[in-house]
Amino acid sequence: MEMGFPWHSKEKLFPILISRTVTFLFIMCLLTIFLYAVGTIQGFVDSTQLSLLRLYVFLGIFLCPVSLLGMILSLRFYYKTKKIRYILRAAAYFFLLLFGIGTVLVFMFIMTILTGNGV
Repeated sequence: MEMGFPWHSKEKLFPILISRTVTFLFIMCLLTIFLYAVGTIQGFVDSTQLSLLRLYVFLGIFLCPVSLLGMILSLRFYYKTKKIRYILRAAAYFFLLLFGIGTVLVFMFIMTILTGNGV
């Protein structure tokens, strides 16, 4: 009997960690966008708005490589098992990667407009 992890395979821990990290970062990105939108409507102070923009850029930059890693792992599992669910997961990670890149670029553009080149 093998002692160690309670899971059957050590390969299960890393994909679970990646998927939960991507989920957490995506939810935090959505929450930050929501707070920025509410702050724009409610008239938050400019420093608060810039802090929300910086927080989003930070979260979005971390979302991109983790999503890319999740997509690579899903494709690897697809080639090993030939199960279609891994292709669907890889597509979801790909769209999250595109979401992260696109929104980070938009928010950095907004920061540049608001503060000039000296962000």
